[in-house]
Amino acid sequence: MKKYIRNIVFLIAGVVFYILWNIGGQAIYGEVVKFGVEKFTTGVSKIESVDIKHFDKENKTMLYFTYPDRRNNISLEYCLPVVLLLAWHLALFFDKRLTAKKALKYFVINFIIIYIIQILFPLLLFNISQSKAKSMGLFIGLQIFGFLVFFLILKDSLLLKYFYSKEASNNITGKSVTSKKSFKK
Repeated sequence: MKKYIRNIVFLIAGVVFYILWNIGGQAIYGEVVKFGVEKFTTGVSKIESVDIKHFDKENKTMLYFTYPDRRNNISLEYCLPVVLLLAWHLALFFDKRLTAKKALKYFVINFIIIYIIQILFPLLLFNISQSKAKSMGLFIGLQIFGFLVFFLILKDSLLLKYFYSKEASNNITGKSVTSKKSFKK
C-alpha cells in the first residue's frame, strides 16, 4: 500500500486543485502571470500594459494585452495545466525515495520552466492577424502546455525510477546484509 500513496495523493490533489482553480484560483494565478508579463515580457516586446478581468457569469479570466496599435486578449485557460503540475509536485513530497529538499528542487525547476513559457506566450499575440506562422504558433501553444506538463511529469518519473530506485534498493540490500549475523565455530 505504501507505494501507492503518492498516486493517491496525486489524484486527490489534482481534483482539489482543479476545484480551487474554478472557485478563484484562476484569477489568483492570473495575477501571477500578469506580474510576470509586466515585469519581464513587456521589456522584450511591444506589449505596453497588461490587464486582467474575471467574468463571474462565464467563470472565465481574461488577460488583455495593450500594444501600440491594438489590444488583444487571451483566456487564462492556457495556464490550466499548472494545476496538474502542482498536484504532481505535492504528491512527490509523499514519495519515500525523495527528501523534501529534493522534491522542492524538482518543483522549483519545473515551475520555472512552465512559468517562463507562460509569460512569454503572449508574444505570439502581437500582429497575430497578419502572420500565419504566429496564428499557428498560438493554436499550437494553447495545446502545448498540457503536453509540456505531461513530459515534465514523465521526466520526473524516469528520474525517480532510474536514480532513486537504485539507491533505495541498495540501502535495503545493505541493511539486510548487515543485519544478518552468522556465527561460525
